[in-house]
This record gives sequence, structure tokens and C-alpha cells, in this order.
Amino acid sequence: MPALFTRALQQIEDLEPDLFVLSGDLLDYPLDRMKDTALSQQAVADMELIQNQLERIQCPQILVYGNHDHPALFHQVFDPIIVDKEVGGMHVFAFLDEEGSCHIPVRTGNDQRRFKDALSSAISMPQIHVQHYLVWPLRNEEYPHTYGAGLAMRDDIVAAGSVRLVLSGHYHQGVEPAEFGGTWFATVPAFCEAPHPFWVYDLDDGKLIWRQHEVRI
Repeated sequence: MPALFTRALQQIEDLEPDLFVLSGDLLDYPLDRMKDTALSQQAVADMELIQNQLERIQCPQILVYGNHDHPALFHQVFDPIIVDKEVGGMHVFAFLDEEGSCHIPVRTGNDQRRFKDALSSAISMPQIHVQHYLVWPLRNEEYPHTYGAGLAMRDDIVAAGSVRLVLSGHYHQGVEPAEFGGTWFATVPAFCEAPHPFWVYDLDDGKLIWRQHEVRI
């Protein structure tokens, strides 16, 4: 995977993006062994490898952790984590959410407050929201991939009228971008699975053009 990731970053660098997003699950960390010192040291080393590789991307970066990452170790390596950034006339918000009861994704505490504040801002520029879990559509057939309050979150986002794009990970099959009420929702497939894809989005005045790229081997 490190070699494939390096090749992907080389391709991305050639595209000269305005923003680079990693939507979580950087590692498949066995969270039931959180107290294993050797394992934690290996996780830090792996994330530092990712961090070093990301230095080649000369544009703002948004990273969030997923349910297979170790939040404390993620913070240890990637702090300060950017959760609020203006890029190319867009205001990007990242939300660091986690699973709740029965593995159902939840947004609580400070992230919920930031979410509500972003939607209620009367002077906000167009927004992009980034999180690991799905807001919409519902993908809970085999595992709860969508927030328990996902439909309510979607409706709040659409009602605000300021969010142009909502980016998620978590659901390894991915969900192609779809528009709902003037907002685009997209869930990128897992990079770790063939054909090792990454998506590129061109967003202009609410219009979205996207395409899938695959690692050239």
C-alpha cells in the first residue's frame, strides 16, 4: 500500500488540486488492542509514513480519522488537525465524528455545535463538509455506515442553502456523487481495494464535474 499511495500522490500532484482530502481509515488499527505498546508504536510509524508522503502535495489538506483509526494516535501525529479552512472561495469544514451505540455514527459535542453554526451563518461563503461517515444516502444493509441522524442532517444541510458538497468515506464500495436539493453528496470508494481509485471533483457555482482516477501500475 505505501508504494501504491506514493504513485497515487504523484498522479494527484500532477493535477495541481486546490484541496486534498483523506476521509478516514488511514490504517486498519485493531482497536481491541489499544494498550499494546508495540502495536501503537507501529501505528505511529505507519501514520508518520503517510504524513511524510503527503508533504509532496503542495495544497491545503483536510484529514479526518475513521472508525479503523486510533483517534489519540491520529492526533499525536497529525496535530494541528485542520477542521476549518477557506480554499478557492469555499469554506471547508471537517468533522471528527465517531461511532456510538451499536456502531451507529454520531455527531456530538463541539463538532455538532460547529455543524449547527456553519449552517446558521448568514454571511458564509459556499461550503464543503468533510467527514468519515455517510450523511446520505442510507447504506446500512450490512453495517451502519450512515449517521443515525443522517436524514435529519441532510435536510438541515439542504435547508441552509450554503453547502455545495458533502464528502464521506467509510462505505468501501463508494457512492457516486448525487445531488439532493442543490447539495452534492459523494462517498469515495476505498483506495486499498482494486482498482485503487481516487476521485477528482471540479466544483464551480454549484455545478459538479467528477471523475475517477486509478493508480497507474
